Amino acid sequence: MIPKLSALLVGLALIATSCGADSADPTVAPATTTAVTDAAPTTTGTASTSGPKLRGEPAPELEFTYFSDESPGSLADFAGTPVVLNFWASWCPACIAEMPDFQAVNAALGGEVQFVGVAIQDQRELSNSLAAETGVEYTLVEDLDGSTYQSIGGFAMPTTLFINELGEIVEQHNGTLFAEELESKIRELLLTG
Repeated sequence: MIPKLSALLVGLALIATSCGADSADPTVAPATTTAVTDAAPTTTGTASTSGPKLRGEPAPELEFTYFSDESPGSLADFAGTPVVLNFWASWCPACIAEMPDFQAVNAALGGEVQFVGVAIQDQRELSNSLAAETGVEYTLVEDLDGSTYQSIGGFAMPTTLFINELGEIVEQHNGTLFAEELESKIRELLLTG
């Protein structure tokens, strides 16, 4: 009986130490910027710098449905214009947190860049309600089956692509972007000419 009890206590001690508090919160993904890595998408709760090789690549021919009138659309609708393509969902707290900042930068830039918010695997009513609550006025589209998000190798939410006027991806940012950093990235990556 004593050897079994000892083994049980040692096992419990090992479990307790392996589950100890960590200084990082695994549910909050820090922002990362990726452009030239090639690991497979991950489904863990933390962000990583892995993702598809995208920098300098033509943006995929993304297809979606517009919120405004439920008509089909594609990224080609914005040809010749720099695009900030932001993937979000109503179930993503980090996505919701950055939406007012995206709207503020969109308004501040006065149409120099096309902002497109892509709601992923969401219910249309929830997405529309959230957009109204956060004051978003830029173009919103939906990707109900997640195929658009998968086509860019999406692995963390939110994900933002910066696409130049030639239709090339110049950067992929995984994680939250707030106004100052977002505007800085847009000016550096898309409005340098």
